[in-house]
Amino acid sequence: MLTFRPKKQKVTPLRVLVTSVLLMLWILLVAPAHAQSGGAQFIIKLKNSVELSSAPSLRRLEKEGEFLAEVMSRNNVDATWLRAGSVGTHVMRWGSSVRASDQQSMLNRLASDPEVEFAIEDRPMRAFATPNDPTFSNQWALRSTFNTAGAKFDQAWDVVRGSADVIVAVLDTGVVFETPDLMGRLLSGYDFVSDVPTANDGNGRDANAADPGNWISSADTQTSAFSGCSVKNSSWHGTFVAGQIAANTHSDSDVAGADWNVKVLPVRVLGKCGGLLSDVLDAMLWSAGLDVPGIPRNPNPADVINLSLGSPTTCSSFEQTVVDRVNAAGTLVVAAAGNSGGSVDSPANCSNVLAVGALDRDGSRASYSAIGSAVSLMAPGGFSNGLVGLGNSGTTTPSSASLVSKTGTSFAAPLVAATAGLMRAINPALTPAQLRSQILSSTSSFLSPRSSTCTANQGSGSCNCTTAVCGTGMLDAFAAVSAVKGTRPVANASASANGLGTSGFQESATGLNPVRLRGSASSVAAGRSIASYAWTQVSGEQLMSGTQTSADVDLPAPGSSTDLVFQLTVTDSVGEAHSSFTALRVVASGDDGSSPSSVANASSGGTTTPTTDNSSGSSSSVSTGGGGGGGGGATTLPGLFLMSVLIWVFRKYGSTSIAVSTQS
Repeated sequence: MLTFRPKKQKVTPLRVLVTSVLLMLWILLVAPAHAQSGGAQFIIKLKNSVELSSAPSLRRLEKEGEFLAEVMSRNNVDATWLRAGSVGTHVMRWGSSVRASDQQSMLNRLASDPEVEFAIEDRPMRAFATPNDPTFSNQWALRSTFNTAGAKFDQAWDVVRGSADVIVAVLDTGVVFETPDLMGRLLSGYDFVSDVPTANDGNGRDANAADPGNWISSADTQTSAFSGCSVKNSSWHGTFVAGQIAANTHSDSDVAGADWNVKVLPVRVLGKCGGLLSDVLDAMLWSAGLDVPGIPRNPNPADVINLSLGSPTTCSSFEQTVVDRVNAAGTLVVAAAGNSGGSVDSPANCSNVLAVGALDRDGSRASYSAIGSAVSLMAPGGFSNGLVGLGNSGTTTPSSASLVSKTGTSFAAPLVAATAGLMRAINPALTPAQLRSQILSSTSSFLSPRSSTCTANQGSGSCNCTTAVCGTGMLDAFAAVSAVKGTRPVANASASANGLGTSGFQESATGLNPVRLRGSASSVAAGRSIASYAWTQVSGEQLMSGTQTSADVDLPAPGSSTDLVFQLTVTDSVGEAHSSFTALRVVASGDDGSSPSSVANASSGGTTTPTTDNSSGSSSSVSTGGGGGGGGGATTLPGLFLMSVLIWVFRKYGSTSIAVSTQS
């Protein structure tokens, strides 16, 4: 607000008179606006604005006040000046007569003024959602730290935190169901490992997706079944992958998963020394809800399949057929590109699969990661800096849960799968093709922390990625979910009488149901459907009681001339909504038919703020009660201008210097 600090001067009757008048005008014109204007604010910049110094001159403020007063007045906007902002902007507060539903249409009006550079909402800002899991600070892959390859899940969680109705199938070694940080997040799944020695659980395929351990002992390597395998402890690979996606986040324990609510369908396809392609492909079909001979149909079809596995071969026609069928069933396939440092492994190199390579924390290509034209995108997989996740202390069979650090494209892929799960939580109707397209189009640009650039067929080694060999860019979960969330329906409302086009806002209305409301031209974003229509009457002779839920509504004729205003709200299949108004004047016989003076543009938003008016037909939208038009315009800005003039008079004739400063 404006504060005044007069210098000590000799008191004269003229000074007392001028000061009294000035104070009265301040109380009458300016102070009430401050008292009544509590609420939302907006930022405006005029095209002729200059950047003000930290102590702007009185004359500069006077000029800005003059320009702002003119702009507000001719756009019929009720607002109060709060302070000069940076970069030549001004912060304004909406007047008390302005409804929240009308603010965006007013901003649109201001923005279209030839003297306005922009007018935008002064949006509330908040800290990003940060889970309280003790190890989250070490989970760089989920974060948005500057100049790192973090996938920005911490920002994505402010848009969406997932849905328990979304399912990601993890085709892997199975899981340790007793892992505390996975409690409540796992479905029962299935074990597709058909070879009994590989299964290591005493039988072949069954309904138990638990990981019994996949260790290879020295004695194992002496058998025909595992003669080519290396001695190693159990990896608990599937448990780690499941945790990357769905470890209980904000649980005050262990690590954070990328999706706070998604369910994981564990499907066991790997055992001791790996698994078989046939088991993997059967498991893919089953996970998507398709039939597999001899196996009960999956009651929980997956939205996404994660394959942190592969073999160094080209995609076979069988694999491609399975991928195509899974996609047709509505399930997205995400696969690790491979850790050999060469070309992309199968099944990641099949068409319509998101093939995921790995980045280290600094954004460089992880030395081991496959690269080449078949890579879809890169995501955090670690090299010098590993990924922290869920493991188990057992070297053979399961023991107690533990935290471990791992690296690999196996752990980059589930972050992409989790991103797709978050997107499906926003819009369940997104197809696999739409998910792939949106994820790839929202990636971040590659960083260049190394001295060399990656090239095809170079083999292993850290290098700077390019789109030629590393896909479209780095996974950006925040950008992906924001793009999906940002699309809203458009309510297209129109009104007419007798089904005829209107002429100058007036209609004759005769017959049984002559007033006709039409909303069937409303539209929604690709992949969504209209879930509901809601018509309500705003003003005029009451023709409608309650809410009408059909796209098109026919109403009886009014008994006399009246200005009818109706509101249509359209809600889509993911809960986004938008409203618009339509109006017409129905003229009784003998009426002079003059156009209603109250008609003005307005549009209101539902869950998202509309940016354009969407009315059509006989009229544009209608504002009532002074809310849409500002109820008298900018009375406070002319007051501020008048006050500035009086300050000048006071200085000229009262010989009193007045200093002006801004305070928020």
